Amino acid sequence: MERRTAEMDNQGFWNQNASSYDCKTRILCRSYQVVIDRIGREIDKGQKVLEVATGTGIIALKLAERAGFVEAIDFAPVMIEVAKEKAFRLGVANITFSVANAYHLEFPDLIFDAVVMSNALHVMQRPETALAEARRVLKKNGVLVAPTYCHGQNLRSRLLSRVVALTGFKAYHRFTLETYLALIATNGFTIDKSVLLPDLIPVAYVVARKSN
Repeated sequence: MERRTAEMDNQGFWNQNASSYDCKTRILCRSYQVVIDRIGREIDKGQKVLEVATGTGIIALKLAERAGFVEAIDFAPVMIEVAKEKAFRLGVANITFSVANAYHLEFPDLIFDAVVMSNALHVMQRPETALAEARRVLKKNGVLVAPTYCHGQNLRSRLLSRVVALTGFKAYHRFTLETYLALIATNGFTIDKSVLLPDLIPVAYVVARKSN
């Protein structure tokens, strides 16, 4: 019950911040555009892609420029409404936005060429469960693109993480690059590339492949 209550509280936080999310991201996350551009280059033309924790659809819209089709999900309904409005306004037709739970993906096995989880695993109570579901829906040798903020990387990031927590933003895991890579590798993926991008809280940019 405590876990369920915490997850619902977290959902409420993201719903409340949906309308201001894009503006806050541009101001506070210096590396965000770099991350978006990198993710876009990981996708081959025509691929079927799942984005988990799409938020307001910023990355999904970038993915749609190259992908054949994008399924984009988030557990916060207001975030999804904002994302749908963007896609409608821009006339982007190869995305489906839907409210869904990363721990229980409603997709068959082995159907996606790539799964993108950007800045998501550190704010999930059970990242291992989300990774298991991502692995399940990925095709053989499918690609996981999973950049995430490393709140535990250094003294500044740890202090900032605690300050940000006072606003209601909950990072359940304060990863370092090393502990984050270990999480990915021990949950059925082989690391293809990793780099620590500088930011107020550094970003571990990680691309991995589904292990056989």
